[in-house]
Amino acid sequence: MIYPPVDLSRMTPMAADETASLMLITGDQYLFRFRDKGGTVAYKFLSPASVRAAFAHETIDTQWLPVNVRRWGIGKHGEWLLVTHPPQVYEFTFASLHGNETVTFRVPMPALAFLGYGQRYHLWAFNDRELSANTPLFAAPLPNVDGNGSICFGTNIMPQASARTIGDAWNLFLASPFSNHSVNGKSKAFPEDVRGQLEKLAQSGRRRYPLRDLVPLRTTANQAIENALRGV
Repeated sequence: MIYPPVDLSRMTPMAADETASLMLITGDQYLFRFRDKGGTVAYKFLSPASVRAAFAHETIDTQWLPVNVRRWGIGKHGEWLLVTHPPQVYEFTFASLHGNETVTFRVPMPALAFLGYGQRYHLWAFNDRELSANTPLFAAPLPNVDGNGSICFGTNIMPQASARTIGDAWNLFLASPFSNHSVNGKSKAFPEDVRGQLEKLAQSGRRRYPLRDLVPLRTTANQAIENALRGV
């Protein structure tokens, strides 16, 4: 394949602290820009095969992964991980339905899938014994989670997702007070505000979330992950 000529004079100059960079110019044509031993900026065109060969011997080590990791990958914004948590009782703090104060409830949750990518995090509920590619997802029955599963952390600064930080991100999610945002569409029994369901469960002392109350999202785990990685 013949590519159009590249006008090197129109490229952004190298920064003072830049020693080398690899750029995709057009199609599968790569341009390697570097400083030679004399400090002069030099250019070299590379084929995709040459680029692959250059990185083939680089070791990628995730270190020890948490036992609940279901998927791990690397995208343009860094690492991404999907971890799952079995049904269990959690302690959450919510903005009260009945005033400006906050209340703390111990409430059961269904199985939850928690995805981190860059500094963005998503949460979904599921009903299968194990999460798989075609597992149907449900809205997580909690405030502050958008319709696509994206979590709003308010002013909290989330860590960059990685195998090392995913546990810290999860603990921060659990400890952060939930506001009155995105409270609708999470419960069939309380469609306008899921906090009504959570208050009822806390008062009854139930140990299991009623799965018939979950709102289906009409998407599978694979579809939701792909959308999250694309930023949809």
